Amino acid sequence: MSDESAPKPHRKRQAGPKADKKKPSTDQPKEENAARRNPRAFSFQHAVAAERRFRRTEDIKTRKERVPEVDRTPEEPPPFLVAVVGPPKVGKSTLVRAIVRHHTRQRLTETAGPITIVASKKRRVTLIECPNNIEAMCDVAKVADLVLLLIDASFGFEMEVFEFMNLCQIHGMPKIMGVLTHLDLIQNQKQLRRTKKRLKQRFWVEIYQGAKLFYLSGMPRGDYMKNEIHNLCRFISVMKFRQPMWRNTHPFIVADRVEDLTDPEAVRANAKCDRKVSLYGYVRGTFLKPKSHVHVPGVGDLFLHDVNALSDPCPLPQKEGKRSLNEKERLLYAPMAGVGGLVYDRDAVYIDLGGSHSQNSAVHPLVEQLQKSQSDIGRKIAHEDLQLLSDEPPGRRRVVFEEDDAQDDEAGSGDEEDDEGVDEEGEDEDAEQEDDAAGVMAETEEDDDDDEGADQEEEDSDEEEEGEDDEEGDEEESEEEAPLWKKDLAQKAAQDFLERKRKRRDWNRIVYDVGEDEDSSDEDGEELGGLFRMTATDKPRGQETDCSRCNMDELDVPQQVEELIRDCFVTGKWEKDKDAAARLQLDDELYGDFEDLETGQKVTSGRARKKAGEDDEGDEDDEFGGFDDDEDASGGDAMEDEEDGEEGGAKKGKDVVIKDQKEKKKAMFDAEYDAGKSGGSTFLDEWKESVAQQAELNRKAFADLDERTRQELEGIRPGTYVRVEIDQVPCEFVESFDSRYPIVVGVLASSEMNVGILVARFRRHRWQKRIFKSRDPMLFSLGWRRFQSIPLFSIEDHNGRRRLLKYTPEHMHCLAAFWGPITPQNTGILAMSSSRRDTNEFRISGTGVLIDLDKGLDLVKKLKLIGTPLKIHKKTVFVKGMFNSALEVAKFEGAAIRSVSGVRGQIKKATRDPPGAFRATFEDKLIPSDIVFVRTWVAVEVPHFYNPSTTLLLPAVERENWRRMKTLGEIKRERGIQGTPNPDSLYKPVERKERLSLPLVIPRALQQNLPFAFKPKSAAKKKNKLKRVTVVPEPEEEERSRLLHMMKTVRKVRQQKKRRAMVERVKEFHKKMGKVDEKKKQKQKEMKKKYYQLSAKS
Repeated sequence: MSDESAPKPHRKRQAGPKADKKKPSTDQPKEENAARRNPRAFSFQHAVAAERRFRRTEDIKTRKERVPEVDRTPEEPPPFLVAVVGPPKVGKSTLVRAIVRHHTRQRLTETAGPITIVASKKRRVTLIECPNNIEAMCDVAKVADLVLLLIDASFGFEMEVFEFMNLCQIHGMPKIMGVLTHLDLIQNQKQLRRTKKRLKQRFWVEIYQGAKLFYLSGMPRGDYMKNEIHNLCRFISVMKFRQPMWRNTHPFIVADRVEDLTDPEAVRANAKCDRKVSLYGYVRGTFLKPKSHVHVPGVGDLFLHDVNALSDPCPLPQKEGKRSLNEKERLLYAPMAGVGGLVYDRDAVYIDLGGSHSQNSAVHPLVEQLQKSQSDIGRKIAHEDLQLLSDEPPGRRRVVFEEDDAQDDEAGSGDEEDDEGVDEEGEDEDAEQEDDAAGVMAETEEDDDDDEGADQEEEDSDEEEEGEDDEEGDEEESEEEAPLWKKDLAQKAAQDFLERKRKRRDWNRIVYDVGEDEDSSDEDGEELGGLFRMTATDKPRGQETDCSRCNMDELDVPQQVEELIRDCFVTGKWEKDKDAAARLQLDDELYGDFEDLETGQKVTSGRARKKAGEDDEGDEDDEFGGFDDDEDASGGDAMEDEEDGEEGGAKKGKDVVIKDQKEKKKAMFDAEYDAGKSGGSTFLDEWKESVAQQAELNRKAFADLDERTRQELEGIRPGTYVRVEIDQVPCEFVESFDSRYPIVVGVLASSEMNVGILVARFRRHRWQKRIFKSRDPMLFSLGWRRFQSIPLFSIEDHNGRRRLLKYTPEHMHCLAAFWGPITPQNTGILAMSSSRRDTNEFRISGTGVLIDLDKGLDLVKKLKLIGTPLKIHKKTVFVKGMFNSALEVAKFEGAAIRSVSGVRGQIKKATRDPPGAFRATFEDKLIPSDIVFVRTWVAVEVPHFYNPSTTLLLPAVERENWRRMKTLGEIKRERGIQGTPNPDSLYKPVERKERLSLPLVIPRALQQNLPFAFKPKSAAKKKNKLKRVTVVPEPEEEERSRLLHMMKTVRKVRQQKKRRAMVERVKEFHKKMGKVDEKKKQKQKEMKKKYYQLSAKS
């Protein structure tokens, strides 16, 4: 087709009535006009589908509803507990050191015990490194607010990761953030992307879709990358936490300092005497009342002798007006880690007083590590595992999923995604946290000036690693000669890198006289003895005078020229329409405040800033982002500090008033928005309002009291740093103290000191390979306690009977009854069959929830009593062998019994001889070979066994071998005992004799009363043909019989003819009557038609 014949394109009208109709109306929004113009298009089309959508929306809203809890959060909350958890050799200690260094600019040599730091103006964080012990993991899961779950990406998921996830799900489910480490060990980029995707998807399956997963790409200088740690710390600083119900009703303390107050004379006289111990820590949860009973997991139940409130060793900054922390406010409190002048050893606490040369003394980290060793080399070797020809550390337990291989094969184009930094593909967890994450991702600059040198070193290390990979690849190739371009790739890459580095100009060094020389000065110095390094003090300096500045004294410029060019610079006087300050002020008056819709950042005008001050702007940023620590890494903090120092001090009163007004407006807007969104107040809204009013009344009632009276009435508030004294502590706690294991002091309610029967809804874990048997001891975690008990598994029948089960069901819940401490209902419970780390099985046996506290539990099991007939008299049978005495028979009088053949009966009375025999009646007569049995239910008593866990009383090496009750199977395996089966339980060949059934004989009296059809018919006896006499007829008799036969034949023929004639007549009659009926129907049809026509006309 030619261009001339092609149709012309449509031209839209630019003016006229059609164009005016298509233009959007400016009076109303587009949506309203469309709805008015076509209302049917905006209404639902199908009522059933609309009802389903509405029902689904309401179901989602209902699932999000939670029981309102009393807000007991104090004005200054305790430090949030961040637990660093993971298998061994994944970098837990390195991550803790990196976070501490990021916030405090200090390097830690040891990460034992809780480490409290000031993270921002309004938030403190306590870091705890969880050891690889399931008891310690269980305690940490109960108290942690946030969990950093470290995963070795080069190795994959390990059992400890999923075990800790199950512990968290049962004990309150804190916020969990995954961290992938050792990514630098995966050299292939395609494999790296595939590994990230696979681990992320599995992590989302276990936590929730969109869970945060961080990537720590490598350790170029022995530490993680600063921008990655910066992003991680920023996410921690904006995380919002929710207290579980258990922690909201039970106060607790995580001890960060332990002292032995026992009299030394008493210890010298008796080394095994009970000790008096003081524990220090922040009160968490709810109000702590003195003279309370407490439980220390791993020690037992104790009593608080005395509680004293102390000054906060790590307070929040009191000075407001600055967004960033200065060096004095970057506090660090970690007494168990040797920070703060206290050093904990195996059996003593050393106080470092310092000295005149204490600041100048420098110790090499290797020497310091040797000095702090708590055991000799022989003891370490005795407890280490020997490994030969293996890439995996000893004791690591890999988790392999069946779908992993399929996912690897089906990866395809999905591997080309770029998954670096924080995982941004996940769905938003909270709206505010996603907004904060946008600010986090935008700021990835470093805090120090030496980042450029660090980046160069990282590039250098990357190049070297690539060279090493190429060399290894060349060695693994076959013996065939490689191509020329593959030879000496590492050497060529190194030469190219050095050449590029020489050509590169360091503008930082040229302009500011700093740069790579300062960063590499420590490494270029001469090393003395392997411990000290000499640094060069005299550095070549550049030109002292700035060449970019012009010295006006040396120039001979005429006065007229100076007047002409004076206003050409920024400092000169400009016209009003060209002056920058005047134009900015005009823009502020014209546009005012605005908000960036992408990032959510609010920008205020200059006039508003003058009214509210820079401090109020900082408060708004804190509300939005929650970032109070180093916001700008390129020197922006210094400029903000100067501005805050100039303007913030003089306007505090006005700032407070403006801030209160904004908070009131925000609260009113939130209340109106929530009311409009929900469509009116509901029962839940009223409940929440009543709870809030009650909390406000409580707050006002205690507001006017002094601190001492308030503590006596409501207890010590959460967030207070206290000193707790506990008496009668076992001496093993002090002797075997290890600062790596967390010490939790959980307060118990008065009812939780009792012991009784607990009933829980229990289910075997889906990853357990075996089912569990009743009466086998198991280790339970319930509330603050860890203890061992003997459970009995049962199931509830439709009639309410609780029937004992021998084993746990495979894929359904059952009831578990055991003896233990009384705990509130709906508390999560977790069972462990073993706490040893050297097992390959999943250590979480089952999970459940406490549903009943029943001291009078009716638990029954089925029992069959068997007897044999002694005498049979028609339907009355005397049975023996079922009972042992007449008293037992008396208890079962009237009970239903049955024979093996299915004949039912009833127990009547006991007989004198033999003992235990009784008389019974049956529906039918029994035979002597029948067996009679009765079904009974026997009450089962729950074993009264409660063994609290005392792992903290053992040395650190022996804590996994805590002495507990063993199962019968474990004892038999250890001692090599072969089980002897019950002879009655063995299968035997069945021998059945052939029975000859006797004919049925009905009595004559009964025959007379039977109907004729059921009466037995006496069959005619067959006569013997041989004995029959042959009769020879006479001729007359033969003639007579022939005549009779002919007559019968004639009659039979006549009858047949009559029969056929009658059948023909009947057929004719039916035909005739059919025609008559058809005419009658036709006539009736015409009559109906006429009738309906007439009725329609009328």
